[in-house]
Amino acid sequence: MWTELRARLQQVVANVRLRRAPRLLDGISDVARRLPSPLLLLRVKPARPQLSRLRIVRPGNRPMRVVFEKAVVHEKYSLRARLLQRGARLFVKPLMAWMPLNDRTLATLRRIDQLSARGPRSRYVQPYQFELGGVRVESMTHRYGPSSDMTVLYLHGGGFFSCGIETHRRACERLALYTGGQVISVDYVQMPEGHVADSVQDAISAYEALLEMVEHPDKIVVAGDSAGGYLTMKIAELATRRGLTPPAAVLTFSPLLSLDFERDDKDIARVSRMRDAYLPKRRIALVRERWVPEGSSIEGYASPLLAAKYINSPAFFVAAEDELLRPEVEAMALQLAERGVDVETHLWRGQVHAFPVMVDVIPESRQALKLAADFARRAVGELELEPEVDPDSHEEPLVGEMVSDDNVPEGGEDIIDVELEGDTGRRRWFFQAS
Repeated sequence: MWTELRARLQQVVANVRLRRAPRLLDGISDVARRLPSPLLLLRVKPARPQLSRLRIVRPGNRPMRVVFEKAVVHEKYSLRARLLQRGARLFVKPLMAWMPLNDRTLATLRRIDQLSARGPRSRYVQPYQFELGGVRVESMTHRYGPSSDMTVLYLHGGGFFSCGIETHRRACERLALYTGGQVISVDYVQMPEGHVADSVQDAISAYEALLEMVEHPDKIVVAGDSAGGYLTMKIAELATRRGLTPPAAVLTFSPLLSLDFERDDKDIARVSRMRDAYLPKRRIALVRERWVPEGSSIEGYASPLLAAKYINSPAFFVAAEDELLRPEVEAMALQLAERGVDVETHLWRGQVHAFPVMVDVIPESRQALKLAADFARRAVGELELEPEVDPDSHEEPLVGEMVSDDNVPEGGEDIIDVELEGDTGRRRWFFQAS
């Protein structure tokens, strides 16, 4: 018996030299089972078959998959941005998921937002408030930076129920510095005093009055984040419908482009699961009931994503990689670019929704605003300095094509549906990162 054990061990050693290590424990176990009972304690459990080594690419290291082929991808992010994203997931998102959306809660949020007025201010900006088209606004210019004849009409975000001039004042100060123009922040009506239709009317009223007020109406740039991005695109649409001078450019940061993006018959379907840092997807339906209550009517299209044929202004988009609103941003960029509109789209990794307004928190915010300012100055013909460049950014190469329903690639999971005006059927954007 011991002679057999020695022979088997020698064979196992030979197998090890030949890199057949998985047989080692199996060989010992087989011999142990045949030993007398006192040695049964040496029985060894057979090892699982050893697999070949696999190279696992973590999500954070994979190339960002994009739909709009000319999108500029920003892969790197700061430690502050990462901490902000993690903190939002741990604390802000659970709070927003369970917070009741009643009038009392909205009033409390409004009071908290007003505390932003006590925050740090730029000593180089002196804002003053007045009414523009019956809407309260705040205007500012920066004492330094480039000079410009541009006027930027800014519409803050906040889901039509929070934030305001105070919360976005620092971002507007930065835009005033980077553009060199006058920045006018709009205090449009929000819930519970009004609904989205009322916010749209405030926004277009302020824009119409601004056209009459400024010396260069052809150099008005409209900008906004999140819900303000929605109003920005609505101004561009309604300016065309009403025969007004269109904005020289529209700058949007994580814009809301669809009020009902869960409907089955809408124009875009997500190609991957979104993991927004603090916007809970399941609350959108509840919020929408207050955005557009029964009997409410929004001038033009309720969703700017459907109004691409009315938008002719050069468009600048910023979105975070995995935020809830990113798919609509790329779909809008695709539709505008197909119509020959000048479009610039930036997708950032490791950021939260509407991060460009957080200028006192993360460095990427200032960089995004500089890129937006460069785009605006180029649109009005005033870009004299070297434009802002992110050395870590790149354009993500794609293998893509427009396909019809009759020519959908096998699998079909990497498809975004976009119904374009004038087409006889739906067109789909199929993409695969190369």
